[in-house]
Amino acid sequence: MSEPVKVRAAEGVRIAGRLFGSGEVGVILDHMGAGDQSQWLEFAGQLAKQGYLVLTYDRRGSCPGGELGCSSGTDDGDGWRDLAFLADFLRGEGAERVVVGGASQGAMESLYALSEGLDADGLIWVAGIDLYNGVPVSEQVANVRVPKLFVSGDADGEAAATLDEFEDAPPPSEIVRLDTGEHGTDILAYAPVAVADEFRQTIVDFLETV
Repeated sequence: MSEPVKVRAAEGVRIAGRLFGSGEVGVILDHMGAGDQSQWLEFAGQLAKQGYLVLTYDRRGSCPGGELGCSSGTDDGDGWRDLAFLADFLRGEGAERVVVGGASQGAMESLYALSEGLDADGLIWVAGIDLYNGVPVSEQVANVRVPKLFVSGDADGEAAATLDEFEDAPPPSEIVRLDTGEHGTDILAYAPVAVADEFRQTIVDFLETV
C-alpha cells in the first residue's frame, strides 16, 4: 500500500519516508521522539483507503533500517525545518492542501513550524507538551489561523495539561480528550479498542473539514 521515498530537506538532510495513497489532501505524520515512522504506518494505510495522500517519515537522525529506511543528520532541534520540504514534496505528488501533524515531539515540531510561517492548511497535534525551542505553545498558536485539532489522553499527565493552553487558540480549533493515559501513537497500539477507534475517527472527521 506504500512506496519508499527520499526527500532532500533543510541543510541537505535526506529524509526517508513512505508514501501512501493519493488524493487532493495530503497528510504528513511525524513520529514521537522515541521511535520512527512505523508508529503511524497502519493508520496511514487506513487514511489512504479513505482517499488521502499520506507521508510518514523518519525524523532526521532516525534509522530503523530495512523497509523503514534511514534519515541522515542528527535530531538537533531543527527537524521542524524539514516540514516545508516535505509539504512541497506532497504538493508535487498531487496534493492541493497539506495537513501537518504528529505525536509528542512530532506534534510540537508541526505547531512550531506553522508558527514560523510553514505554508500548510491544517494541524493535527497529538499529545505534545508545552515549550518547543523555549517558546510556549500558547505563543506559538496565537497566529496560526489554519484548522487545528488538539488531542491527548485525559490521563496523559503533561500532555493532557497542555491541552488547556489551546482554549484560546484562534478558530477554527478543536480540543479532544480521550479516556486513556496512553501517550501519542501508543493510543493506537495499547488503548482499549473503543478509544483507539475514537482517536482514528476524530482525525478522519477533522480531515474532512480541511
